[in-house]
Amino acid sequence: MIIKPFRAFFPALAVLFLGLAVSPLSSPTQVWAAEADTKQASQPATPATPLISDISAVATDATLDQINNEIRSIYQDSLKNYSKGENAAVFASLLKRASTVSARTDALLAKIKPYESVYQSFLDILGKPPAKDAPPEAASITEQRRALTAKQRDISGRITRLKLYQLEAQQLVDELRQHGTAIQQATLTQRFPSPLGITFWTQLIATSGDDVDRLTSLAQEGSAVLVEAFRGTHALWTLGGLIAGGLLLTLYFFCHNPVRMLVARFLPTGRIRPIAATVVCAAISVAAWAFAFRIVWGTIALNNPALGEDLDTLADMVATQVPLCGFVIELGISLLASKPEWRVFPMPDKVAHNLRLFPIWFAVALIVRGILRYVDTKSGLSILPVQLLDGLYTLAVSPLLFAIPRQLRISAEEGSGSHPTVAPFLRTVAMTICIVCWLAVLSGYIPLAYTIISWVSVMAITMTGLLLLALLATALGSSVFPSHGPIGQHLVQLGLAARLVDQASVVVPGLISVFLLVVAFSVATAGADFDPAQVGNRILYVFRGQNGTSTAEGSFHISLDTILLCAILPIIGHYAIRTLKNWFRQRFFPTTRLDIGAQASILSIITYSAWILVGLSIASALGVTMKSMTWVVSALSVGIGFGLQSIVQNFVSGIILMAERPVSIGDVVDIAGAHGEVARISVRSTNIKLADGSTMIVPNSQFITSAVRNATRAEKPGVFTVTLQLPFASDLQKAMDVVVATLAACKNVDPQLAPTASISSVTDGSALLTGTARARSGLDTAAVRSEALYDLWQAFQEHQIPISMPASLALPKS
Repeated sequence: MIIKPFRAFFPALAVLFLGLAVSPLSSPTQVWAAEADTKQASQPATPATPLISDISAVATDATLDQINNEIRSIYQDSLKNYSKGENAAVFASLLKRASTVSARTDALLAKIKPYESVYQSFLDILGKPPAKDAPPEAASITEQRRALTAKQRDISGRITRLKLYQLEAQQLVDELRQHGTAIQQATLTQRFPSPLGITFWTQLIATSGDDVDRLTSLAQEGSAVLVEAFRGTHALWTLGGLIAGGLLLTLYFFCHNPVRMLVARFLPTGRIRPIAATVVCAAISVAAWAFAFRIVWGTIALNNPALGEDLDTLADMVATQVPLCGFVIELGISLLASKPEWRVFPMPDKVAHNLRLFPIWFAVALIVRGILRYVDTKSGLSILPVQLLDGLYTLAVSPLLFAIPRQLRISAEEGSGSHPTVAPFLRTVAMTICIVCWLAVLSGYIPLAYTIISWVSVMAITMTGLLLLALLATALGSSVFPSHGPIGQHLVQLGLAARLVDQASVVVPGLISVFLLVVAFSVATAGADFDPAQVGNRILYVFRGQNGTSTAEGSFHISLDTILLCAILPIIGHYAIRTLKNWFRQRFFPTTRLDIGAQASILSIITYSAWILVGLSIASALGVTMKSMTWVVSALSVGIGFGLQSIVQNFVSGIILMAERPVSIGDVVDIAGAHGEVARISVRSTNIKLADGSTMIVPNSQFITSAVRNATRAEKPGVFTVTLQLPFASDLQKAMDVVVATLAACKNVDPQLAPTASISSVTDGSALLTGTARARSGLDTAAVRSEALYDLWQAFQEHQIPISMPASLALPKS
């Protein structure tokens, strides 16, 4: 009764939806105007404007011109001559600009490309203009087609321009990347006069005048900046910045005990505590040192008239090294803690004591490295003073590399030398790197030695940090998130299966470790400067692969995000299909009268169809199209012709069995000399459960090409038959009555279908008597038939009815 008042509402709702569907083409006023124009051609046409965004506002002419000018500017800058010290930095900056332009063109092209298909859809709805002999259409429709055609031409023109800029930007990125690599390789193999020879020092003294003036002016600028920073009211800001930076560092140094107390309170006992405390304190250290430096330098440089571009650039380059310094100092405090239980890696107290100054020296080396980055690229010094400073840095830092392996080796020798340790290997590698760097510096290959030592320093810090994160993820996965852990128990209480929680606690740390390996690879291939932007670009390159402009549309595409998507799609598909099947079983099938065979066929078809969709989704993610799969289809056709005929035949037969259902799950069949119940039907084979409990796997093609006896095709559940051979001398009517009465008396025979008995044939002086009955629902037909045969045998013995043996089974005469 409640629905009746709303029946009249549905036609109006349909009209409303129809109006909304055509609203991009014309408003209701325009539709009415079109009808009026049909009736009265004398009325003026109403201009039609689609109700979508104007493409000129999405990709304006000014934006396109700006992209074009930026591409031309980058190209012109790449043709200029730069000094050897400026080459690497300049081309890195140009590469960043070109990558930005390329990303911008990709985003704009992806944004406006759908508009082309939208306007084409509008034109398809309007149709072609009427022919000469056809009746004229409404003026508003003609005007609307003209406006849409103009818009579509405008979109096509903008898309063409963007595709051209996209191609130019990508080519520019590739050229700059190749050029930068060539410059880097040429720089690494560049040989200068050896510092052991007189030529090096002679050339150094010859250019010392300009270099001394340059360093003097820089020192004067620095002293002037400090004088201005501590003059007048500006001194208050400077002192405030120094106090704020000092407070930050003081809070950091006193945060270790509170952090360890919190970790001990919330995390279980074990190795996870020192690992978590080290990671938390390292994050606090990086933030504290970075903010402290920025605050101090910000107050010094605030409205400082003496500050020039050189000193500001130097401060920026040092600022990139300060967080690394804080991280190294925290590693020294945590890994070499005074309390052995808070050390991530167990080591003797003597080794921890001997290595206590190593992090400080390493932090100082990082600060010096930041200064050398300015000296190498922006200082304006001659090439030989730059190489001298780089060489001295290499000679001073390289001995620090094998300090830790040496101490670990000493500890192993003093402890139990019989146990294998990795310390000798690390010491050998570090010593080899140190010797190579020293020989390179002394022979004049100073850029090579400096690059090696810088790369090793950066990778040592990176690998240590990533190792801590990997250890933390593994420790959390083994102690906190499993089903027996504190968080895992809560997840189980929320309804998640304990098995899934345990699997996730193993898989998620593994995925995190894989991602950390990607980060390590990105840092290793990004160079020795540890530029966060460059490292981020490398990570995106690893995940996203090549840009779409560098590969043909629809071609095969593999990247890390594609691999992860292809790995996640089957997992999501598995759980989605299982949820759908459970819904059919628990919600839909109980409301129908479908038997178990029909339900199984429907679920099988749904399952295979869903997996085909998952496979097509994976192929789409990989960029595989029907055009690219032509050769695969050709190869499959040849394979089917030679060796895959039986597989394809069984597959097609399985589809026929599920659709036609000559046999269903639960049927009792006789095929290939076997008698049993159909337990499962798949696309390749069918499982038949035999009387002895074993399973017979029959190819589906046999059900289509051979004779199959289905004992339960007409009635369900299973109808079974028993056949007895009686001699002519027997009372056949009495035997038939005994068969019917005995079958009816069996406890597992369905009483709703009365058993029957009949004479099926008379041969070789005997008669074949067949009894038919139906087993109760849910029972094994073979087991019920066995019980019925036993009862018939006893009944025939009691009534003294003889049973003859088939001639094929008779014993031979002696």
